[in-house]
Amino acid sequence: MKQPPKKGRSQDSRGRGPRRPRPKPPSADAGLPIAADSTRLQLRRIDGNRFALQPPICAIDRQEDLDEVRNMIAGGELEIARDELLYLVSDCRGFLDAHNLLGELALEENDISLARGHFGFAYEIGLDSLPAGFRGILPATRDYNRPFFLAGRGVARCLIARGQRAEGREVLEKLARFDPREEHIQSLLAELAAAEREKKSPPGR
Repeated sequence: MKQPPKKGRSQDSRGRGPRRPRPKPPSADAGLPIAADSTRLQLRRIDGNRFALQPPICAIDRQEDLDEVRNMIAGGELEIARDELLYLVSDCRGFLDAHNLLGELALEENDISLARGHFGFAYEIGLDSLPAGFRGILPATRDYNRPFFLAGRGVARCLIARGQRAEGREVLEKLARFDPREEHIQSLLAELAAAEREKKSPPGR
């Protein structure tokens, strides 16, 4: 898809500088199929059976843009930040950090469906980058594994919030297979199991 040139973009309403046109965000339940032109992440062997996803070059090149977006969010300029993030992911589809920030912004507005779309898109990009039948370990804190796990947890949170506990648990269990030592995943699974036990308990017990 041809991207709009950066030069010559219109000024935003606050005179901050060029404002990029807003691309179409993922649909509410779109997070899951990946288009053929999506960026595929590279996989690096750390040692033995441990691997790490690698960020695409476009994400590395746009890290300064992402830092600026975080400053916008901290300053309460959420609409401008959202426009910038949408431009970044349209220009760099494998930019998982930007997808995740869009998901968090949607959650701030209590738009669970849209958040699931953003998180789900990033999560599926990560899954799509793994070879068929992959059985290796992806340490959650290494390289681009970190935003991949954040995306997966975001998907699970959204599914559970929508009452789709079985689907949320399935995502968490898949992440747990990638890194059995990831504490956040194990904690979420324990909370989910406790909630399900409480739901099944007879009244008064």
